[in-house]
Amino acid sequence: MRRLSFFCYGMGRVGRFLCSVPVILVGLAALPASAEDRPAKVTAAAQVLEGGENWRYFLFLPADYEKDDESEWPMILWLHGRSLRGNDLEQLRRYGPPSFLAKQPDFPFVVVCPQLPDGSWPAKGLNNLLEECLKTYRVDENRVVLTGDSLGAMGAWNLAGSFPGRFAGLSPITAHGPGWVAEKLIRMPIRAWHGDSDEAVPIVEHVALIKEIQNLGGDAEIEIVPGGTHGDVIGMNWRDPDWLAWIETLDRSKNE
Repeated sequence: MRRLSFFCYGMGRVGRFLCSVPVILVGLAALPASAEDRPAKVTAAAQVLEGGENWRYFLFLPADYEKDDESEWPMILWLHGRSLRGNDLEQLRRYGPPSFLAKQPDFPFVVVCPQLPDGSWPAKGLNNLLEECLKTYRVDENRVVLTGDSLGAMGAWNLAGSFPGRFAGLSPITAHGPGWVAEKLIRMPIRAWHGDSDEAVPIVEHVALIKEIQNLGGDAEIEIVPGGTHGDVIGMNWRDPDWLAWIETLDRSKNE
């Protein structure tokens, strides 16, 4: 499929503009059916809030994870949006990594997809969960990527700003974060996405936050989808080969 894009460079750069044309994940139908038991459902020891519920999450381990008990893998932490909150992990299969990872056993990342029972994503609870995952799984701590959609994007901005030394890169989809995070994230590569026809979370504040990080010298871009609504853009990054190639290059040790 054809995709139109162009870049704007310089201190005033916002990022890449894309037409809203779907990109199909390559090769899904050819993958073996034996991968259907992925991802696994896990209950963590870490709690959502102090004295509250334990985190439950989908865990995806690459097919080759068990073949070498010393190799470390890059990791993606994905945060879902408001409509997927609750206590049924199956809801998370609607979009994002849980919707396709069962058919991509060779996806080269450990992927953790927690479910938020209610309210907003708590940065402290998420950091506790991340610490547990880093201790439990063979993860390269320099290659942890944070992404989220809608409410999850707001949570990702807040988590990255609260614990900027944790992540190799940040990719928030269809929602902005608080202004105070800008100066915290100037060393972190950021690729955001938003539709210019999003009425649920208008694009203006997201663009303004990206520009502020750029003005501070940070490496931040936003991909603006012409005509894209809130629902159109959610999950779009996972279908973009350029975005997938970008996250594979991220390394926290290079952000110093």
